Amino acid sequence: MKIGIAETDVRTPIGMQMTGYGGRVIGALDINDQLKISAVYMESKGVKTLLMVCQILGFDPGFSRETELKISEALNIPVSNIMIHSIHTHAGPASGTLYGCGIADKAWLEETQGDLIRLAKEAEKNLFEGYLDYSVGECGIGMNRVALLYKDELPYQDIMDKQVGVIRIFESNTDRLKGVIVNYGCHPVTLGNSNYTYTADYPYFMIRKLEEEYGDGVTVIFTTGCCGDIDPKERGSFEKAKANGENLADSVKDAMFKFKNSTDADIRCNASELTLPLSVLSKEEYKRIYEEALDSCKKLIENKYSPSFAHVQAAAVRVLWADRGVKGYENNTLMTEVHPLIRTWKIGELVFVAMPFEIFLELGLRVKELFGKENTVVLGYTGGVFGYLPYGAMYDRSVYEVKSAHLYYGYPGPLAKEAGDIILDYLKKLI
Repeated sequence: MKIGIAETDVRTPIGMQMTGYGGRVIGALDINDQLKISAVYMESKGVKTLLMVCQILGFDPGFSRETELKISEALNIPVSNIMIHSIHTHAGPASGTLYGCGIADKAWLEETQGDLIRLAKEAEKNLFEGYLDYSVGECGIGMNRVALLYKDELPYQDIMDKQVGVIRIFESNTDRLKGVIVNYGCHPVTLGNSNYTYTADYPYFMIRKLEEEYGDGVTVIFTTGCCGDIDPKERGSFEKAKANGENLADSVKDAMFKFKNSTDADIRCNASELTLPLSVLSKEEYKRIYEEALDSCKKLIENKYSPSFAHVQAAAVRVLWADRGVKGYENNTLMTEVHPLIRTWKIGELVFVAMPFEIFLELGLRVKELFGKENTVVLGYTGGVFGYLPYGAMYDRSVYEVKSAHLYYGYPGPLAKEAGDIILDYLKKLI
């Protein structure tokens, strides 16, 4: 197998709007750690793949699709064989649509797209004969934030996937370690909306500790799994981000070996555009919400933004969202479904499943059960982000994820309850 690894910096201008939270009143003021974009190119028996990992919140699906097409043309790789993944840090530059939470700059997006294409070409050139191995560890820095709302009846600290997936990349001739890809499902949100400093959050501290451990020449990459309902237990400071990251790094070092892929492992890739329904409201309901939100917004402004600027932002987003819902009915343009591209790769024994969503824990576990928990990596935030994919027992218990998040992402309603099962039915056909 031929493998190439390359990295470059995310553009992080001081003063640029950040994203991930409402309530921020100014742009970035400082840089704690330089955000990165990493690329891993793999080719075996003429089949090419490219994994790109961006330390940002996430791109819009349209931007991702456009970028994938340009990389496909540049490298002669099918779009199904390209994954552009974001780690979902809430302390990066605005990179996509999230109303009230930072606006992506058009020039920044154009420049970043160029960076992604150049990095893909660089990874394709940095080739060596290599192989992969895979191991699994366990880390408990996360907790289920939806279950936390019902902490008197649910064990919120235990309703999560503690599994840490660790892919190691070796050079064949020397058995030298060249790269490590870590997969873990926990929101990178140790820092809150009062933070105006660029950072990858706890993944940075994990990467730093592991790179110090492994030495020069080893690229460590963090990828985010199914964390739609998972947050860190400890939040609120860089000290806690450091503790979370170093805890995860220790779990990576303690991971138990599972298997080694041969140097000529087969690569098989699949991708399909599915149709997933949205749960939308009636025209009358959108009108009612519009009037209530507009009245609330006016009162907040009259009260000099009391209790906070974030409340005004939230009310304004609700006004915009409801108005678009009304006009969607009037113009017959109301979106009632989305069409995500679901990707699967099989590289030897190792399976990748990637989706453009903030995936709930329970769906991620079901996917791992389908393909094998000991050999499956599930990536969220890949190919853009359509928003949350609530699933299972936590769907009806969710508040923000089902009732509010779609307003910020710009969709007229959340994904319908059956959306996750539609994806599972598709994936079952690939086994």
